[in-house]
Amino acid sequence: MNRMRGRTRALSGGVVMLALALGPGCKTPGSFREPVALFQEGNTAASTALGKYYAELNRFERDLYLDERLYDTGLEVLATDAAGQPTPLVGKLFSPESIQARMDAISLLGVYAERLATLAGAEDAGKLPEGAQALGKQLGSLGSRLETLAGRGDATASRYVAPVTALVGVVTSLYVEHQQAQALQKGLEQGAPVVGALLDLLETDLVEVLGPQRLTGAKQALSSRVMYYNLQRDKLSLAERRAVLEDIREASTVYEALVVAHPVELARALRDAHESLLRFARSGRELTSFEELSSAMQAFQGRVRIAAAAVQAIHAPPRE
Repeated sequence: MNRMRGRTRALSGGVVMLALALGPGCKTPGSFREPVALFQEGNTAASTALGKYYAELNRFERDLYLDERLYDTGLEVLATDAAGQPTPLVGKLFSPESIQARMDAISLLGVYAERLATLAGAEDAGKLPEGAQALGKQLGSLGSRLETLAGRGDATASRYVAPVTALVGVVTSLYVEHQQAQALQKGLEQGAPVVGALLDLLETDLVEVLGPQRLTGAKQALSSRVMYYNLQRDKLSLAERRAVLEDIREASTVYEALVVAHPVELARALRDAHESLLRFARSGRELTSFEELSSAMQAFQGRVRIAAAAVQAIHAPPRE
């Protein structure tokens, strides 16, 4: 009997907590508070991992170029190739400006998520923090910067202009709107197509250009080390062989990490999580929809943790 009463009390407590989260009539911002907070946390982790991946692109290409020359003495280290084009030693797969623009586009997703979280949980939702004002000015010029990059040969930059400009407008309108519940619904509805378009572009970058290029490069780095060892092993001392074999081990670890890691999973997880928020908003915030949303946000965070850890493992160990 006591056990049954305990279960009844626990069940009643759970229902009360869920009712508080949903708010009166399931129409208040409280129904969004916890799920949106989880969305914001996951977005921050995903953005950090994606930003690091982009930031290291040029270093990866330069390291690969020098690796080839370390293990093949027939290759020179040059600033330009036979066609007069810059080599990876001084050239860039993506210009620093292009990388920064994409990282700012990822940051824009974070600002959007932060604003949703503020609307879901803050009493003074209409107040714009000073830090957000400064970031807003930086992101406000992002569209024009992308246009400029497109004119300088960044083939995909122009595709970002429309969704970035639209999302800046959505974020701005969210700061003007003072009615929390209405602003949340409006923000999700307006944000859905542009968030999706922005994530589609990031996914295209990662799947069609960056992923295959890095995987091919890592395989090449591993192959050059193996070939060098097999050709030179009888001429190397024990200490030299140990050093080369350790280098092979490190290159193999990086290649294996790239095979397993899928940075694009971060963009896909973000898209799925945002769609879950939108479905909940459109459902009238019913009890079953809230349970589904909570489960989706937990799954989202799990996907981000796994993918971010895999991306982190890509980075080669520092050399002495």
